[in-house]
Amino acid sequence: MVARAIVVTLQQVIRSTILILFPIAFITLFAWATAGSTYGSTSDPMRAAIWLWLGSHLTPFNVSSESMTGYLSLLPIGALLLPALAIRIGFRRSVERIGDHKSTRSYFILWYLIIYCLLAIVASNSQASIDWRRGPLTLLLILFLSTTPVNTAKSLKLPINLFLVMLGIAGLVFTTSLIINFQTAKNLTVVLQPGIIGGTLLLLLQLAYLPNVFIATLSYIFGAGIFLGANTEISPLDFSLREIPAIPVLAALPSGEITWLALPTIMIFIYGWLNLRVLLRANSFIKIKRQSILRFVVISVAGFAAVSALSSGSLITANMSPVGVNIARASWIIATQLLLALLIQIYLPKLINLINNKGRVAR
Repeated sequence: MVARAIVVTLQQVIRSTILILFPIAFITLFAWATAGSTYGSTSDPMRAAIWLWLGSHLTPFNVSSESMTGYLSLLPIGALLLPALAIRIGFRRSVERIGDHKSTRSYFILWYLIIYCLLAIVASNSQASIDWRRGPLTLLLILFLSTTPVNTAKSLKLPINLFLVMLGIAGLVFTTSLIINFQTAKNLTVVLQPGIIGGTLLLLLQLAYLPNVFIATLSYIFGAGIFLGANTEISPLDFSLREIPAIPVLAALPSGEITWLALPTIMIFIYGWLNLRVLLRANSFIKIKRQSILRFVVISVAGFAAVSALSSGSLITANMSPVGVNIARASWIIATQLLLALLIQIYLPKLINLINNKGRVAR
């Protein structure tokens, strides 16, 4: 039984890896061939394919050359969709063939981690290598979430749905800004002159980064702001930005302070009010209610901080670090508004009752 579980999970892990790695290898080989490179060998695009596969698992890289040394940790969350789907399919097939969910999960995660480490070692050279402290930990989190049943706990359905609504509103704000500044995006694309193949790859890369952009936009309209490199800050109330990289999607950035765009921060209060209303009206003991409320606040603040950390990072050079959400300020704003919503829900009814009682006594 154990031997069968080991063999089956290994087969499915290899299939899950090849399912993503082979198409990436084809794309890199095609791009390398059409680029007309006069040096190097086919091992270069194959190594690049492995780097892209590792990057799709949100693996940070240490990058070094004769002219610079940097760190790449701002990776596209959208690119995680395909590996996560491949992992989920491979794990489901393993469970169907073996039957034991718990042991299958353990062997599957172990084999996937081993293949990940082997590929990381093979692709490493003097110019690029993965961050061995953060990369495997991020992979373990991805594997854990990808092999977890989709059935969401009842207490988490409302918070998750409301968060997705807020993220959708942030996406609409970003899309509107990009449409308004479409000419700027077009000019940035012309400056890059990517060509047909390069333009297609650039488009796919920007689409993969859209979740990162939406989360950054959400932080912006929360009033927390975002970073776009060292000594920069972009928020509705503060704007400090000298120049932007020639990336078309960044054309949606504001050109100055836009105070009224801080109004959507009220969404946090509404989010807290609706969830806390459900928790306070639940038919349970006071101690259980308090635990549920504390758990809700902690998960909300820590959850957004974790998502923000995954969507933010460094873009190789020191001038482009950090890039993304102002995590500390966003966490403070969310915690403050949730606490305010809680205090109002607890003490406002008491205050109204006290005023009504005084009115009756006066009569």
